[in-house]
Amino acid sequence: MKKIISLFFLYVLNVPAQYIITSPYLDHPENSVGYVDSCAQFWEKAYEPTYGGYYTNIDRMGNVINGWGTTKNSLNQSRDAYGFLRAFMLTGKDQYLVDARRALDFLYKSAWDTTYGGWYKEVDKFGNRTKPFDNKTAFYQHYALLGITASYETTRDTTDWSWMMKSYAYNENKFWDNSSQYFGYYDYITYDGTAPSGKTFNSTVDAITTHVLHLYLMTGDSVYKARLLQLADNMLNRLTKSADQQVIGFAESYDTQWNPKNGTTDEEKRTIMGHVLKTAWCFGRIYQLFPDTAYLSAAEKLVKMVWEKGYDHQYGGPYKDYIRQTGVMMMYSQDTAKAWWQMEQAITAGLMLYQITGKEMYLQMADETLDFFMKYFVDHVYGDVYADLFKNGSNILAWGGGYFKGNDGKAAYHSIETGYYVYLYSKFFVKHEPATLFYNFAADTKTRDFRMSPISFPAAKLKIKEVTLNNSPYANVDYANRILTILPGVSGKFAVTYEAANPTSVASRNAIAVPPKFELAQNYPNPFNPSTTIQFSIPQTSSVTLKVYDTIGREVKVLVNEFQNAGIHQITLNASSLSSGIYFYRLQAGSYSEIKRMALLK
Repeated sequence: MKKIISLFFLYVLNVPAQYIITSPYLDHPENSVGYVDSCAQFWEKAYEPTYGGYYTNIDRMGNVINGWGTTKNSLNQSRDAYGFLRAFMLTGKDQYLVDARRALDFLYKSAWDTTYGGWYKEVDKFGNRTKPFDNKTAFYQHYALLGITASYETTRDTTDWSWMMKSYAYNENKFWDNSSQYFGYYDYITYDGTAPSGKTFNSTVDAITTHVLHLYLMTGDSVYKARLLQLADNMLNRLTKSADQQVIGFAESYDTQWNPKNGTTDEEKRTIMGHVLKTAWCFGRIYQLFPDTAYLSAAEKLVKMVWEKGYDHQYGGPYKDYIRQTGVMMMYSQDTAKAWWQMEQAITAGLMLYQITGKEMYLQMADETLDFFMKYFVDHVYGDVYADLFKNGSNILAWGGGYFKGNDGKAAYHSIETGYYVYLYSKFFVKHEPATLFYNFAADTKTRDFRMSPISFPAAKLKIKEVTLNNSPYANVDYANRILTILPGVSGKFAVTYEAANPTSVASRNAIAVPPKFELAQNYPNPFNPSTTIQFSIPQTSSVTLKVYDTIGREVKVLVNEFQNAGIHQITLNASSLSSGIYFYRLQAGSYSEIKRMALLK
């Protein structure tokens, strides 16, 4: 009885430890480079060499699904190009530049409407327009710019710049509502560029993520800043404001005057957790550049809503879709589901808000979601990722399960972008280490100054550490202002290493090389089933034992019994053989001893 009372008081007096990272992709950011490389290799198989371009409908192994049609949608060309370009930026492999150029060349040749302007949604394998009289949507017009903008960032190619400006001008002239009261992008227009209608999440937030933000980061032009802030206003005063009238999420579909549509279609009644999180991510990125507290408050409001109402605290990661006015999950005749692209938004929004606020809840959300994503969404046999899974990570066979990897909504984009930002954000925000990206610039007859801004970050907090050109040191650099000067006739592969200056977020405990004191952390997760992680710190080499006891003091597991070096150590307890209940774990290191309580729930 005395032993139980003693254990209880030790538990009561315990001070909670900091959150402990579990995903090796956060703790070791270089792991993301290999992951991205494998995804890019998968999407190379979708290339069709005779007529060019990449097939849209791809099976699990990377083969075209002929029964679904041999189309080559404009969205897929842009998204595949984006994926290859980000893969080049992380790996430096020149083949990915070739792959991206193939996608963009096909896009430029086949998908532009030479009569009325704008991008066709679909072309066949030969490059012929299959539905030339379909409405043109903001979703497709924005996403056509995704790969083009990424290509210009990576290569500063003048052809890409010309197409980017041509496409951007079309969007501004045909889709932008410039009225002072209802400004914003329309959702769709007719094929000939008339009769604009509707406003949506996609017409608003996707404009930021596909091109507007990156155009501002690359150029610093006040035109893009103004548009970016107008879109932020739409997110704040339209999307986020509508959340106050919902049980969960926000209204995503509006009429032309920003009145929410409250019909019975899925599009009008649902809210998508990935969209809520993506909006929060965009708020965070804009806040980094223009620190208006309204943006940060809105971002935290949206993430907290998902965390409390739309997040799986058992397995990790956000759920998929809900009826926003009732809070009922949309099951689509299936079990609770998760989508690959929505996982990305939880990871990126979580890491961005962790950097800004230092609140470990955001780190936990990102870490749990990333761990689930890499374990279950990634196809460790054939590469890339599945589209939808049940909440526990099993396949949804009725939805195609693991049969397909590509369709008109899924290509190389989200899987590779996830790895790209995990690498950068974990390097800068979590580990506080330098990160290297590759670029390839062709020669020109004039001197050029390139503004190098790979992520949204305050100008004073990110600088260039070093640059190489074709593996040799390159010195024409304004390191503090991140300006790369390219002299006439200079060309080649540039490796630019960035580093965050004066980090302000809370550092990971794993970054501490030699801890200042003995310490036993609270296990995570807790409660758990059947596995949990226990971390402890020892400031000097010691004889260490770590044992698990039941509530009457019986020893049930010996986890450690050896000399260990100074440092932070982790051990995983697999409690499959134990019954549900309360247990205690005790660390003995030299003369230091500490006990903590944990709960096994089966």
